[in-house]
Amino acid sequence: MLRGKLKAGVCEIDLKPEPGMMTGDGAPMAKGTKTPIMARAIVLDNGHTAMAIVAIDVMGIARDDTRRAGELAHERCGIAADAVLTVASHTHVAPSTLPTLHEYAGHFNRYFGAEMVAKEEAWRERLVQGIAEAVATAFEARRPASVGLIATDLPWLVFNRRRHTRDYGVWTHWMGIPKNQAYLPEGPIDPEFQLMVLRDAQHEPMAMLWNFTGHNSFSFGDQYSADIAFTVQEALDNRIGVHIPTLYTPGPSGNTNYFDFQKPYGLEKATDEVASAVVAIYREACTVPEVELEWRKVELKLAQRDTSQYWWKADIAAKMPSWNEYGQKELNRFEAEKREWQTYDTDITVMRIGKTGLVGAPAEFFVEFGIDIKERSPFRHTIVCSYANDYAGYVATRRAFMGGSYEAWPALNARVGREGGYLIVDKAVDVMGQMCAGMTAPGERGR
Repeated sequence: MLRGKLKAGVCEIDLKPEPGMMTGDGAPMAKGTKTPIMARAIVLDNGHTAMAIVAIDVMGIARDDTRRAGELAHERCGIAADAVLTVASHTHVAPSTLPTLHEYAGHFNRYFGAEMVAKEEAWRERLVQGIAEAVATAFEARRPASVGLIATDLPWLVFNRRRHTRDYGVWTHWMGIPKNQAYLPEGPIDPEFQLMVLRDAQHEPMAMLWNFTGHNSFSFGDQYSADIAFTVQEALDNRIGVHIPTLYTPGPSGNTNYFDFQKPYGLEKATDEVASAVVAIYREACTVPEVELEWRKVELKLAQRDTSQYWWKADIAAKMPSWNEYGQKELNRFEAEKREWQTYDTDITVMRIGKTGLVGAPAEFFVEFGIDIKERSPFRHTIVCSYANDYAGYVATRRAFMGGSYEAWPALNARVGREGGYLIVDKAVDVMGQMCAGMTAPGERGR
């Protein structure tokens, strides 16, 4: 791998979805748009390697769609299709983009039918085209740049939402835990807040990217919204006094939420905390104009979850009885898919940006996995993104499969077995090790 002088380009596109679609996990049918639904792209090129990071304001994106977007970007600007990492912000009130949620929609949404499916297909095509357009435009806009990363800890901003209870195993916080039951979080949080800063030749900020392990679930109304991806950008525009395109790439947040996310002021509070952190540290980021760039996309074949029996039936009946009938339908769907595909095939993408590693995980990853990747990484800093290039649903820990509750149930798109997260971690660490082999100075590994 060769180091070279960095050029970077940035692009933002308002995707302008049509009203009338189901949102990812909000209203049965959206009536309009509250905030823009954006695609934001950064292209990095050091003369030897070029790669792109795209942040999109949707709940998740299917693997086939990110592949098509990468291929279109390659046709338009020459960047390698597999060098495009697309990360969903996991807003719950953007238009639905996942055909795998149709079973859920058909059971709970009275508006769901052929007309809505057709609108969703047209929206998915718009999304694919928008990603490709953003990458190609950013590629054409490349100019001399420097890049760096700075991090801090915000432990007060998130909590682990899965709680041990006296009588019910583990119960997910937002589902309403019965009184006198909860006594201990099931797992940890990751308090690290990471900010990547791009500057131009005059040392002025060109773009930023922030990564944190909170769950972007605040609004549930009938208006499309990017939620925290938009509100943080708006707050930064107001506080800094100039527009700096800012990409939001959620960290592993399958079992963590922002504090007060269910309160009327939850989004306002989280926005203030994030924007305050960015303004406090972005000037301190040390950016360098020459970097090594590398990317690798690796296919994984993950065992699908064991659905030989309805292991979660009693747990669902106790904690969310409205899902009794739906849970059986999803179990039947998973069984039919297993007869056709023995494994769940997906990808991870690993990027090197100087002394920073970036891992794109294709799922609603539990925070424990992100912490494990960071601790085992050979890079000085490691960014772990969830909802990247695919959406395999919740990927939970062994402990979560034993404890039960929402994230472990065979629902929505959660079809990866209990070992899947550990295999993703091992492969990510292995690829990062290959990237760094023979290139780090003594004493720098893991710092």
